[in-house]
Amino acid sequence: MLRLIATLLAIGVTLTFATPVQARPAPIIGGVDVPDDAYPFMAALRLKRPPSARGQVVCGGSLIDAVTVLTAAHCVGNDPEDLEVVVGRTVLSNGRQGQVRDVAAISSHPRFGREPGYDVALLHLDDAVVSIRPILQPTRGTDALIRPGAKATVIGWGNTDTGLPHRPDRLRQVDVPLLSHNECAIAYGPEMGLDAYNRATDICAGVEGKDSCQGDSGGPIFRTVPGTQTHIQIGVVSRGEGCAAQGGPGIYTYTGSQQLWDTMGPPAG
Repeated sequence: MLRLIATLLAIGVTLTFATPVQARPAPIIGGVDVPDDAYPFMAALRLKRPPSARGQVVCGGSLIDAVTVLTAAHCVGNDPEDLEVVVGRTVLSNGRQGQVRDVAAISSHPRFGREPGYDVALLHLDDAVVSIRPILQPTRGTDALIRPGAKATVIGWGNTDTGLPHRPDRLRQVDVPLLSHNECAIAYGPEMGLDAYNRATDICAGVEGKDSCQGDSGGPIFRTVPGTQTHIQIGVVSRGEGCAAQGGPGIYTYTGSQQLWDTMGPPAG
């Protein structure tokens, strides 16, 4: 069941998305609350239309430069006027935190929905975000940051309960172990169809009891440089089978994938 569609239907919203069957707008399972201003690069995607749903958060994202937010392709449609972005907010209900920007244009990966993986989109903002440092991105074509067994952090406002829907007001985080490509391919083999694991553009992470979940889609998974507050984003929350179940790790679009960016195409005009 597509988690984003379930979220939108619950609030009576109908939008058209080119979305894989297992797309994960997931919450954080097994995590903890985030202190104010710990991750100012975090972004929340909110609906502007239809008016009845204005302000509803549908996905996460990350500020990667002053005028660009990185998110999942399954989080966005084709009309930038449907969305606005809040950057630098920890508590969703605290209007004094963060900066709100309209979306001027959307660049979704052209292969998304046609091939496994490629679940990434760039939101081009109408005005620059000021005084917030964007999250760093990995060197393309490298794999040093995705060593199996290493711990990475994923953050979001998604569901925190595998049984009952519970969306927190405060941002949450959880540390999850990275898996090898072979482990991911076993968990999500070709029999999964369109959502099958793509070694060229995907990574997966998680363990029973710790995972991203509904509502976390589009948000970042990142590594932290030891002894510093420098974070490097290694992925975007994409999809998964259930939340925090044994053998069902979350799948993330790998931001260090050379294949991903070589096939992205020019930015929206």
